[in-house]
Amino acid sequence: MRTIFISRNHHRTRKIILPCLLLWALLVGGCGERIDHSVSGETAGSQPTFPYPLVERDWTQIQKSGVLRMITFYNSRTFFIHKGGQAGFDFELLDRFARDHGLTVEVVIAQPGDDLISLLNSGQGDVICSGLPAQIDLSQFALHTRPTGYSRNLVVLPVNTPGGTEMTDLAGLSVTIPWGYPLVPMLQEIRQRNEVPFRLNQGPSGMEAEELMTLVSEGRLQSVVVDELAAKAGMASIEGLKQGPFLGEEFPTSWQIRLNSESLKSQLDIFLKKHLRLNETGHRRRSQTYGIIFDRYFENKKTIQIFREAEHRPDISGHISGFDSLIRRQAEPLNLDWRMVSALIYQESRFYVRARSKADARGLMQVLPDFAGVQADSLFHAAPNLRAGLRLMATTYNNFAYLDSLDRWRFTLATYHAGIGHITDARRIAMDFGRDPNNWENGLAKTLPLLMQNRHYRDTRHGFYRGTETVDYVEEIINRYRTYCRFVPRKISTTEPDSVVMDRLNGWDEDLSGLPDLVIEPPPPE
Repeated sequence: MRTIFISRNHHRTRKIILPCLLLWALLVGGCGERIDHSVSGETAGSQPTFPYPLVERDWTQIQKSGVLRMITFYNSRTFFIHKGGQAGFDFELLDRFARDHGLTVEVVIAQPGDDLISLLNSGQGDVICSGLPAQIDLSQFALHTRPTGYSRNLVVLPVNTPGGTEMTDLAGLSVTIPWGYPLVPMLQEIRQRNEVPFRLNQGPSGMEAEELMTLVSEGRLQSVVVDELAAKAGMASIEGLKQGPFLGEEFPTSWQIRLNSESLKSQLDIFLKKHLRLNETGHRRRSQTYGIIFDRYFENKKTIQIFREAEHRPDISGHISGFDSLIRRQAEPLNLDWRMVSALIYQESRFYVRARSKADARGLMQVLPDFAGVQADSLFHAAPNLRAGLRLMATTYNNFAYLDSLDRWRFTLATYHAGIGHITDARRIAMDFGRDPNNWENGLAKTLPLLMQNRHYRDTRHGFYRGTETVDYVEEIINRYRTYCRFVPRKISTTEPDSVVMDRLNGWDEDLSGLPDLVIEPPPPE
């Protein structure tokens, strides 16, 4: 699994002015603005910045690159960071598709108000995964996949609202529509047909449905319209809410791809049909995989609440892990960005201090005792493990000082994972092929996988090596680091006390499924 934040990152600066909004999000208004008369029944605006594909990148090109790029917003439904890792219903579903085809997923996180169609058509991403209703007509600009799910719009009310289950219970209330929801014509028609005098207001630009539900629970809004899936997840974790009447019919949601990516659409449709389809009687049938993912985000109250725990969400707490302070204090004096170190630690151990691999690598940074020096007997403790691991990393990082900043990190991470011997072999192969041995993308990323082929590794000093694993390892860490940078600054004005540096074993066991080669060492007896 590979996930990145490339929207507006400082490593690959590519400024694109995106003045238009996605077609379905072109409602006009500001914070709490009355929209009864200011917005007509038709959609405002018409054209994204780039209405047609500017790139040729279909299934064949995606397979060759090994990367599938997902365009989405950062929220608790589609994609978010939890306990240092990637989560979200749409992310997990697309990641399952990618794994089935030997691909990794990169996530392009759009900002509120960004023009998703233009991000797609300009080649920034390959698939839009934003929970968009499939009946929104985007046929001019993009292709819809088969349904990724089904939902309905409903009203969420404060728990103390009288009644609330019938349309007539909305009489006299102010009904808020999240910014960008294309619901004005439908709600105006419902109001007229039922002769219920409720008011329509538009929520603030960039405020997600779950944030508006929080305002409802606090009594700052009288009601909000959200889709059923968002309502289920929100009401499981936000107290003081209840479900109001449904609005309109059930609708399918889908992903969107470029008009010239028909082969990609075919592959996605095959996958989605396997996991979600209608039978002869019109009932939906879900695969076990789909059901597990769906329940995790929309049905299981316990997991929904866990996903919203502030201490495990950097977008809420500003912390990556409970070891932030310790990692920062040890990494920064060595000129190592502590967020990059955190991204590596997640890859190695998921922040389990007592993790141990089959090769006997131990602790947070999975250090082998033979390379730990005086810390060899203390590698299941956070501080000495970091000292040993960071000493090795800093030495490698300094040895690659002649490279540009990004490749310097990539070579450092690759060496940490594969060892200097296999990296040297891959650089020699790069020279044999006329590639730059000091370049990652067109050098080592191409030649490391060749160490799996006999005709290439038989003449090397260190022999066979699964180089594709190191390539994925490096890019996953780099991309996770970019996501961390979105929420956590490198320099923090306050220093946390040592009391916050804690052993994170309790409550993290469910994450071990992603680390089949690791076990958890039991704590030593008292």
